[in-house]
Amino acid sequence: MLNSATINGGASPVNARHTSDFYETPPECTIALLKHRPDLKRIGGIWEPACGDGAITSVLSTAGIYNHPGDIRPTKICMGGIDFLEQDKMPGGTRAIITNPPFFLAQEFIRHARSFAVPFAMILKSSFWHVANNQSLFTETGPSEVCPFSWRPNMAPDRGNSPTMEFLWTIWDAEPATHCEYYPLAKPRV
Repeated sequence: MLNSATINGGASPVNARHTSDFYETPPECTIALLKHRPDLKRIGGIWEPACGDGAITSVLSTAGIYNHPGDIRPTKICMGGIDFLEQDKMPGGTRAIITNPPFFLAQEFIRHARSFAVPFAMILKSSFWHVANNQSLFTETGPSEVCPFSWRPNMAPDRGNSPTMEFLWTIWDAEPATHCEYYPLAKPRV
């Protein structure tokens, strides 16, 4: 029998936490973002700095969006060795960032993405903004939208088909927003 920690990717007696906090983004998550924000298709190239095995990159490519995948470790789609947190400029041809950062580095990824002064979107645990330490991060970085999923994406299918953890996209414009909209996203057909 699987317990909630096993299903949602936490530690358990049976399953250790995934290496490097690697939890692949189901396609419907990125499809929902692109349906909600079609302007991202016209913005130019997208940098996916934590590409993993290419889940987000694959959806962007299918949508006809030029994208530049990168990751700190070698993966199926990139050579690796690119630490997003150490980069001081965007890859050529990119004008926005879309990623599912390692959850233990989410604060650092948000601050670093903000430093590029481009639009960006990140998948976060739904409880991310409920943490007291993240209140100042919210104010400092000024997201324009918080978009929770109306379903529970299965970020760890190896742990069962009944995920219990909830996720959301947080979206930032190039400049910090003075107010933030809340918009739940419907699950698209894949």
